[in-house]
Amino acid sequence: MGASESAEIRVSFDRSTLFYYTGENILGNILFHNTHEKLALDEIFLEFIGELGYTTRETRRRHDSNGRSHTEHFTEYHRIPFTSHRIPVVRPQYGQREVTLYRGDYSWPFEFTLPQCLPPTSIPMSVAYPYVKYYMRIVLDKPWYKPNAKQIYALTIFPRVNIHQLMNAQLPVPLSQTNRKKVHLQGRLLQTGVTPGEKLSLEINLDNPKCAEIKRIEATLIQHRQIAHSQQSEVIFRMNLPDFSEFNGTNFRRTFELHLPTEYLSPTYTYSSQCPGALFTVAFHYELKLDVKVRGLFTDFKVSVPVIVGTETMSDDPPLVNRFVETIMPSAPAYDYDEPPPSYDSIIAKIKQ
Repeated sequence: MGASESAEIRVSFDRSTLFYYTGENILGNILFHNTHEKLALDEIFLEFIGELGYTTRETRRRHDSNGRSHTEHFTEYHRIPFTSHRIPVVRPQYGQREVTLYRGDYSWPFEFTLPQCLPPTSIPMSVAYPYVKYYMRIVLDKPWYKPNAKQIYALTIFPRVNIHQLMNAQLPVPLSQTNRKKVHLQGRLLQTGVTPGEKLSLEINLDNPKCAEIKRIEATLIQHRQIAHSQQSEVIFRMNLPDFSEFNGTNFRRTFELHLPTEYLSPTYTYSSQCPGALFTVAFHYELKLDVKVRGLFTDFKVSVPVIVGTETMSDDPPLVNRFVETIMPSAPAYDYDEPPPSYDSIIAKIKQ
């Protein structure tokens, strides 16, 4: 008996965005339409799963038909559930072995408190690996039942990172670099900490005593993430600073306002998880890089400063402290069905519809 033959089941969450902070409550209802006269189940529960995805480079030796040995390099893809919580919804009553449901519609509320210490969902994610993802899925505890993609819900979860509780986020960061033509760029980032939708204030002092031609100065905000053994960098924005195109004056003084996108950005955060037999680290950090293009050979130069991306700017809550977390393995892999799992992007697209 397949799932489509037995019932229609879905979850209604209290937030349409499916975005939550660590430590918050996730509330909702399970809506169940049973088309059978009588349906017996061992249990109905929700499962919350956090999963790390990363890659490693592997080698192996193979022999061809002539007996010659060849070394092959390939990428191994790893999907590790690092946290799991089971939320009971319907259990047999005292003295009964099964849950018996008759034809009709059912609704059961649920409430689940997220752990305080979790790494952020990886956003943005232009490549498939590495990643941090979270799901909730419905499980009808019966041997014949197979969940499907519509019953798996991708969540966006961030730890709270308050800019005003981080001392370094309030301090200016200086920058300085000189090239072979005596072009001297100095300045400072007036405040290191920023949240999505806000702006970075960048003060630039450029000394150009030989009047070399500055073709442009390119500013790039980059997110770096390390997940287990994999590292990945993504560009958040890239822009040319105005008024520097073909500039050949002796000096330039200006403060630029660089606006961050308003969409979700994984906050600056470091997390360690003690899984059986291994220690996994997840780290997100950012840098603002200035790429100065000067006409001539070997005259270009770069300078970068760290940026702290937070989630909020005002709160009385105490700052969160990263810590080691012992993994609780889920009752089953995140996907153990016959069908291949849907992509994370496809799940997000369905949620937004």
